Amino acid sequence: MADRQKRVSFFKKSWVSKISVFVLSQIIFIFFENTGWMPNYRDIDGTFFGRITESSIFKEWFTFYETPQLNLLTVFFAIFFLVPGIISAIISLSKQTKHE
Repeated sequence: MADRQKRVSFFKKSWVSKISVFVLSQIIFIFFENTGWMPNYRDIDGTFFGRITESSIFKEWFTFYETPQLNLLTVFFAIFFLVPGIISAIISLSKQTKHE
């Protein structure tokens, strides 16, 4: 009986929370774009983040939203939440199928 491991709830798995943070942020960003309500961002012209949002890769490839700040945040959230979440999900699912 001591050999049996407790099953972790689906919502308590780390990869679910990481992917959920990304999805929730995208829902909030879509709400911002559709309603026209935006947080009061400071002007980013001439700053490091301003140069990133004005680069050709952000103007050609990462145009998810009209607001460049939301595009930058989307890429940030994708790198820090979506990619590790997908990697953790693949590892978790491969371990689960290996044990069964």
